[in-house]
Amino acid sequence: MKRTRLSPLLALLLVSGLASAQGAPAEPAQAPAGSLTPPPLVGAPDEDVPPPPDVASGAEVPARAAVPAEALPSVKATPAAKDPVPRVAVEVLGGAAGGIVGATVLGSVGYLLGSATVGCDECLVMAAAGAGAGAIIGIPVGTYAGGHFMGGRGRVGATVAGSMVGWGATFLALTLLNSGGAEAPAAVNAALFILPVVGASAGFELSHGKVLRQEAAMQAPPTPAVHLMPVATYSSKGPHLGLMGSF
Repeated sequence: MKRTRLSPLLALLLVSGLASAQGAPAEPAQAPAGSLTPPPLVGAPDEDVPPPPDVASGAEVPARAAVPAEALPSVKATPAAKDPVPRVAVEVLGGAAGGIVGATVLGSVGYLLGSATVGCDECLVMAAAGAGAGAIIGIPVGTYAGGHFMGGRGRVGATVAGSMVGWGATFLALTLLNSGGAEAPAAVNAALFILPVVGASAGFELSHGKVLRQEAAMQAPPTPAVHLMPVATYSSKGPHLGLMGSF
């Protein structure tokens, strides 16, 4: 039986491989990267929050103060409307005082002029004419002054027009009450002369309201409007009609 001979080179490789296997220490097995265990979670330290104050059983919790609507940024504060009654009262008093002062002053002037020119027989007529002119002028002046003193925004023209309407109502009422042979009591006839004062105050108040409405309309933001205008053009293809708008 023949023995197989090993070549010297193959024997040398086997001997060197055994020697290296015996000399190298065994390394511990490493776990794959995907199976690493995460570190333990540590909670954040609790902050030192002061405990809420103890509320006694019988004590009431204070209510929160209400905020007015005017203090909110989205709501515009609107001025409160003034009561017109005090203003009207001052207008009536001013108109009556102006009529009395005007009638007294111009009546005295008419009496002095009449006595110096036409004599005492006609001086009473001049005094009556002067007193009437003084009342006609003094009533609207006094009403206008009283209204503006109380912060009114009325107009002179409307005050004078209202006073004239009141004078017309006075003369008409005097004519109706003292016609047909029957005369009204003197107190009733005197009370009718309050109508010019009432008319002047009414005219002042109506113009006052109109001025306030106009000022409010001027301060209000303009509303968007659309304006259309027809336009006609001519080109090489013939005439064309269209609309031009502005926003």
